[in-house]
Amino acid sequence: MKRATRRSTLRGIGRAAATVGTVGIVGFAGCLGGSPPGSNDGNGTDDGNGGSDADPETTIHRVGGALSGPAWRRTERPGFATLFTDRTAVEWLLGDARPETLDFVEGTDFEESVLAYVESVGRNTCERLLEFADVDVDGRTLTADATVVDTADEDTACGEAITYSGAFLRVTADPLPEKARIAVTDGRGETAELTGEDGVRDPAALRGSVRPDGDPPNVPAPLDCPDDAFERHPSSSDDVNWGSGGGVDGDSGLELRVVNPEREEAGDDPVGTDDADRADDADEGGGPLRFDRGDPFRVEMTNVSARPVGVGNHAKYTLEVEAEDGWTDVRGSDDGRFEYTDELVSTRPGEVVEWSFTMDEEGVVADHPNGDLRVCPDLEPGRYRFVFFGADELAVAFDFVG
Repeated sequence: MKRATRRSTLRGIGRAAATVGTVGIVGFAGCLGGSPPGSNDGNGTDDGNGGSDADPETTIHRVGGALSGPAWRRTERPGFATLFTDRTAVEWLLGDARPETLDFVEGTDFEESVLAYVESVGRNTCERLLEFADVDVDGRTLTADATVVDTADEDTACGEAITYSGAFLRVTADPLPEKARIAVTDGRGETAELTGEDGVRDPAALRGSVRPDGDPPNVPAPLDCPDDAFERHPSSSDDVNWGSGGGVDGDSGLELRVVNPEREEAGDDPVGTDDADRADDADEGGGPLRFDRGDPFRVEMTNVSARPVGVGNHAKYTLEVEAEDGWTDVRGSDDGRFEYTDELVSTRPGEVVEWSFTMDEEGVVADHPNGDLRVCPDLEPGRYRFVFFGADELAVAFDFVG
């Protein structure tokens, strides 16, 4: 496949290029032979008019790397794109931003303009420039092409390194776009149409599983602790959200999974939320959601959206078994005090929150901040679930076979 170069991309921009204009280029660390004509060694910002009265007016500001982290995975998609229509929504991206980027965002009047932000990836140190083409506003939707181009000339040696690039596109139009549809092409020539509504991660590609299919291996009798001083932790409601849900502020985008570390290390831990195709594996006594006594397991919560999601204290979870009288927390304490601090914890796009356990009486309470928690009676084989009530009652389940 013929690689995209800065020169070939600029030739194809056409009428929209007059609006976008030629911008400064991020310094080419690792690219020998210098910068192409018309570039500089800093972050690039252009006034966007290019001598044209075309509508919309646009301005490009390149940020160098990937401000999101990157939060997305290049094995899942060629990049990330989203649209910001107000100043506060951009803040999660700006933690490591350079002063000139902060100034660019601060200088955006969101009464008149919106900001699109795009990231992508190149195969080497010369594929680190994002070019925009065919920028338009179709009704209330911003459309554009964003392509990673090769900045090298024939005398340039490019380093072997995966290279991320990011850029803001300021768009001034009337009416202002409310959505975006941007075709992002990475250095390998792979293209995907991204909107920001698809988030930064594909839920189907996450590690782990949501819950087993079929019947539990055992349903224990109602839990009865012989210690009269023991007071059981309250259980969650029956109305939980299996695998997917929102935070305390109503924003959706959280995904919860159970991960089997031993299967993960062996390279055969499945991904995705559909567990039906693993029934044969479970019937053979294996499966990612079947644990023996002393086995480690992990629960992961991922923000797959393109916005921060607020959750409560990470200690706000229950660990329950499905007994004859319903789901019951296996933990409790002698003083019966189960108090949690009331706080809002921001979860960034792509961020993974982890809880690690060992499947025995000590291992399921070992890392909880309430050091008085204990299990009574001892764990019995059955189906167990983890419910994070610091969000919208997110739940996952697994089987303990004893």
